Amino acid sequence: MKTILVPLDHTAAAESTLAYANKLAVRWPAEMVVLYCHPDVAATPGALQAEEQRLRSLVERLRYQQLTRHDGRRIRYRYRVLSGCLHDHVQTEALVCAADLLVMGLEHVDCGRQEAPGNHAAAITALVSCPVLVVPAGRRSLPARLAFCANFTTLGLNILPHLAALEAAFPAPLDLVQFYAPSDRPRRRQLLQGLRRAGAHLGWPQTTAHLLEDDAPVEGIGEFCARAQAQLLVIAPGSTAELLRYFDGCYRATNAYHTRIPLLVLRPAAPVPTTTCCDRCAERLAREAQASVSLRAAYQAAPWV
Repeated sequence: MKTILVPLDHTAAAESTLAYANKLAVRWPAEMVVLYCHPDVAATPGALQAEEQRLRSLVERLRYQQLTRHDGRRIRYRYRVLSGCLHDHVQTEALVCAADLLVMGLEHVDCGRQEAPGNHAAAITALVSCPVLVVPAGRRSLPARLAFCANFTTLGLNILPHLAALEAAFPAPLDLVQFYAPSDRPRRRQLLQGLRRAGAHLGWPQTTAHLLEDDAPVEGIGEFCARAQAQLLVIAPGSTAELLRYFDGCYRATNAYHTRIPLLVLRPAAPVPTTTCCDRCAERLAREAQASVSLRAAYQAAPWV
């Protein structure tokens, strides 16, 4: 069974995030861990318990309003209410619950701070190794067409299994899209080979490769998604700055198409150290491994509802 981690705030947009995650959980299928971080680090146990009850009420209302009774009963939920900021807890929570996907809102409010849409999501994406799905506000269906935009010539093939693992959640045709500048015309053959190699390694049931000339790839992918009527955009940014370009205010001001559909962000997993340089490092790795096992055991002991 897969696990979806869903950080929520108590804004109106949180309902859109939870509703989308519910649909994914039914289709995949997956269990859901609903996480709320109270901005008051000194919150009392009573205050945290009250916040958990608010979460439970929201979940119970949406699961039966939005889904059929049969589908609503199929989803198993676990609740996590912590004091502090999401960015302080999300890395540990994602590791302990072994999240296969993190779903969060585009306008998520962390630590009570309202920032430009996408800023908090970009910060969270840098902290977790699982894919992050950023959902804009508003009701929407699960995608019937996906677009994956990247530089497939330099893209590490270790990223592709992250997307392949989500095929059951998004069983739809996938467009592999790469843009190149006019100065790169002599490299078209090499770029096309990279596209085809990525498609072969990905193993997606239905893919179509598109090699397009455009020296403004963010604008280009928005226009491509609009023409193809893609309902989900997949990207693999090399840095947080590159990711933030997709959330730039100029695109929101013009209501660009790519800002109105969910964005799936893939990041390569950090290498796990397998060797140690000294006895001190070996002891530290052993302590971290034991702590991880203890946290996972305590986490799994919590009841699902």
